[in-house]
Amino acid sequence: MDTISLYYFTEAAKDLNFTQTANRLFLSQQNLSSHIARLESKCGCKLFQRKPKVQLTYEGELFLAYAKEAVASEGNILSVLKAVADEDSGRLHIGVSTPRAAIFIPEVLRDFTKTYPGVSVRISDRPSYLQERQLADNAMDFCVGVFQSQNPELQATHLLTDGLYLCMSDSLFRAYAQDRAEALLSAGRDGITMAEFSGLPVALPSDGIPLSRVILSCYEEAGVAPNVLLNTAYPQMFRALYFQGTAAFFATGMILSDHLRNRPVGVPPLHAFPLLLNGDFIKREITLLTNRHRYLSKPAKHFISLTQAFFAAIELERAGFEDGRPRVFDPGFDVKIANPVNSINQYEI
Repeated sequence: MDTISLYYFTEAAKDLNFTQTANRLFLSQQNLSSHIARLESKCGCKLFQRKPKVQLTYEGELFLAYAKEAVASEGNILSVLKAVADEDSGRLHIGVSTPRAAIFIPEVLRDFTKTYPGVSVRISDRPSYLQERQLADNAMDFCVGVFQSQNPELQATHLLTDGLYLCMSDSLFRAYAQDRAEALLSAGRDGITMAEFSGLPVALPSDGIPLSRVILSCYEEAGVAPNVLLNTAYPQMFRALYFQGTAAFFATGMILSDHLRNRPVGVPPLHAFPLLLNGDFIKREITLLTNRHRYLSKPAKHFISLTQAFFAAIELERAGFEDGRPRVFDPGFDVKIANPVNSINQYEI
């Protein structure tokens, strides 16, 4: 059976709109319809019901599983043949957000190039749901991030349990808290809700980013509206606002630890409060996502192994979460961070 027609069928099954699928695939609608008609003739049944709206028939739903497997199998065999022909060159395609990639990709790449100097790496920084779709379509080697996928074709491997923190300069904190400063610092050791920081000027990630939705959930639970000074997809701007004492920002533990490790000399102290939601610390699972049906070349497996080792070192360093409270370690910085441990020179990563 023609795999091109099978591919067009699987894509049409995603949209259930022939016009939309044809435009997305740069086909004429007539060409797409002809491919579907040939499949229906070959199968001896209707795969789509056209009216009152386009939807898969029962036979179409059964056929979809076969079509996906056939398309994936063709992609796999081509990948295998190409990889076997030359595994010392080529390119890896990885999905990961820019802030997270900036932390681990340079470290992993340094060791990776020692073994595979001829293999290049392409980073795709797109929303997690689009990364999942690319991975399911066999168009990517693997993804790293926080995913909600229930797709049985995708396999998630745990990398790290991360937290979420409200961060601000000491000058902004003092100006906001005033005579409540010491009380807030003390209470912050057990985590904070946004009710305690109502009206604080903040910078938020762009709407639609999963982290932004989590932050807004914290405001909704507290029954307060955020005082948003800036919405941006560029997290490096958060750092500048912190340096100036203009606005607070939200950071995951992994991003926060990297920020503190690379903090320039003379930068004002940073207060970082672990956020609570539904009475508990926010915990975000960072996972490595792969396609069960995709052939992974030796370079891809090596890169994955190095990535897992990098995150395992961080997990070991912080020893995970104990009794629902984030663990901390001492990096040697003079950073004032509210946390469950009675030490002012420690921070949670």
